[in-house]
Amino acid sequence: MLKRILHATCLALTGGAVSIFAGTQAVAQSNNSYPMLMSLKPTAAVVGATTEHELSARYNLAGATAVLISGNGVTGEVFPLETEKPEEKDRNDVMASKCRLKWTCAPDAVPGIRDFRVVTPHGVSTIGQLVVAREPIVSEATENDTIEKAQVISIPATVCGSIEKGEDLDFYRFTIDQPVELTFFMTSQRLQNRLHDMQSRVDPMITLRSESGTTLASSDNVIAGDPLMHYRFDRPGTYVLEVRDVRYQGNADWTYSIEISNRPFPTVVHPLALPPGVSQDVQLIGYGLPPGVRTSIQTPADSAGTVLRIAPVLNGVPLQGVSVFSSPYPIVVETEPAPEGTSTTSDGSIAAPSHPPIQVTLPATIAGRIGSATQVDRYLFAAKANERWSFEVLARRLGSSLDSKLRILNEAQAPLIEMDDTTFDRVTSSDSMIENWTVPADGNYVLEIRDLHGRGGLDFPYAIKVSSSKPYFLLEADTDKTLLAPSTATVLYTRAIRRNGFDGEIQLVAEGLPNGVEAICGRIVPGSNDGAIWLRATPEAQPAFGNIKITGTANVSMPDGAATPLSATATYLQEVYMPGGGRGHYPVEMHTVSIARPMDIRKVQLSTNRIELAPGTSQRIDITIERAPDYKGNVTLDVMLQHLEQPYGNPLPKGVTVDSSQSKTLLSANENSGYITLKAAADAPAVRNHLLPITVHVSINFVMKHTFSGEPLFVSVTPAR
Repeated sequence: MLKRILHATCLALTGGAVSIFAGTQAVAQSNNSYPMLMSLKPTAAVVGATTEHELSARYNLAGATAVLISGNGVTGEVFPLETEKPEEKDRNDVMASKCRLKWTCAPDAVPGIRDFRVVTPHGVSTIGQLVVAREPIVSEATENDTIEKAQVISIPATVCGSIEKGEDLDFYRFTIDQPVELTFFMTSQRLQNRLHDMQSRVDPMITLRSESGTTLASSDNVIAGDPLMHYRFDRPGTYVLEVRDVRYQGNADWTYSIEISNRPFPTVVHPLALPPGVSQDVQLIGYGLPPGVRTSIQTPADSAGTVLRIAPVLNGVPLQGVSVFSSPYPIVVETEPAPEGTSTTSDGSIAAPSHPPIQVTLPATIAGRIGSATQVDRYLFAAKANERWSFEVLARRLGSSLDSKLRILNEAQAPLIEMDDTTFDRVTSSDSMIENWTVPADGNYVLEIRDLHGRGGLDFPYAIKVSSSKPYFLLEADTDKTLLAPSTATVLYTRAIRRNGFDGEIQLVAEGLPNGVEAICGRIVPGSNDGAIWLRATPEAQPAFGNIKITGTANVSMPDGAATPLSATATYLQEVYMPGGGRGHYPVEMHTVSIARPMDIRKVQLSTNRIELAPGTSQRIDITIERAPDYKGNVTLDVMLQHLEQPYGNPLPKGVTVDSSQSKTLLSANENSGYITLKAAADAPAVRNHLLPITVHVSINFVMKHTFSGEPLFVSVTPAR
């Protein structure tokens, strides 16, 4: 019997393992899809207020009971539509659905984008997104597609609407009584990153017009693909804001919010790096701000090494959220005076192409700014031969306009290494990173940073985290949700990204499991990057849900022989349906486990739960499934998660494969039994009791699938004596 673990960390395993692979792909529609959220209208909620919204999804939202949202300060409730009938929650044939949400934002809620999902009788939904704004909501009227029919609004406002059809133009008319500066901040394209099936995205633009239609200003791609426009109205009058897609395309789920206000609007601060737990003055940079204006920001004492979203307050007025880096190292702030004969900006930053290097002692976090066009900042540091250092820029990810280029030079000013863009959490960034650079000899070196395009200004601050390079790993969880029903089991796949030479074993851990869920956590063995966590809902489990924390722990041997513990918390990836049928990912802020109604597969039975292979031998595992009475679709048997023959979770240890010629992995409509044969290569290394779940996949659509599992399979490879 497996040990039952409720509200606990999953059971750790020891020993090695073997996994299996079945390459056959089939598409058969599931009878029980989880809801896939598509749009929220209005798409914004207001700080310090409670607002009501309509949520649209593919598949069934009927009977939804709860809503989960990331971050602090925002809570949600879910309500059925007035037309919903109690029996609709049990239907499997619903292809599109709606429900109502009520959001309550605390007075101290930080503005910005939040991830959320709802809990339904068919399991938890995919991720949707909510914009938290400061100004009152104005929802788009039905008829506002011409300038003559422009919807009248009052400023300030958060205008929420959608570019719902081809050639759709939305017009909003407002009146200015006296000269004023207004900021128009649009959030639209960014809301579609996490949508499961959005084959084309909105490319929005806004245009400010006079009452007669004359163009005064326009904005397109400023923050990713979203507009941001600031305009000074010198004379009172009536004006019109036009909203459209630049290609004149449309989609009912292309929602937007446009925050319109004369409130000061910061986009970034300087310095970007702050000490944890200490209040520090920063310069606010953005729109509608006096030159050089400063305010105080304090990060939590336990925030070292993290990026935080904080809402500054200026003269008692709460502002838009800004991002800062809470540094784990001493902070060196660029305060070097300008060399004689060069000009300076009003805040004292050097407006010259270069200046004498500033001495820094490593490790450190450097906080500076490329204050003018063509400026180059240099930092001098001493290092010893064979030391290894990593240099990470945090700028564009924190709201800076900088597109950094990072170089290391020797004392003779000869470049040794340079780096431009880097990928963080599956997203390519303009921030640079030089990782695991080995010092060639004792001496002094120069770290150089500049803007790739030779630009500069007040909004070009940066932080550079300089740390000693040590072996470590990152962890990803595929996917962002685990759906269970009473007595059924499934698999959560994890993948390690090994860095700086780390090749040790990683033990997986899952914490915060909801009531009624038991788990066994496998490990990622040396020479492999993938592992699995097996989860099952007990037979008596009641409907439940909860966000869990997935971590990996390991030890690394240091040069002095000491073992140093390592740990990493997983990044959770929501799968998305890419144009052309590919399977993509986008990082999200929660992984939710839910227990809901029984699904297409009720039971998976294996002929054995333990196998032992000698190198060069194979063994067959027979698999029998029990279907739901009404499910006749094709299913596939596997030991990994794959799409179009690309593995996304492959816990097979080195040297063990699936013998496809001796396996039956596609079960058609009326078939309930198949088999998988595992084969160990002649040189397969030894491994003991490795968790290798046998999986049954039921397709929801061409990309997404439900995954079921039988009892966990433990595989050993024992070399011949």
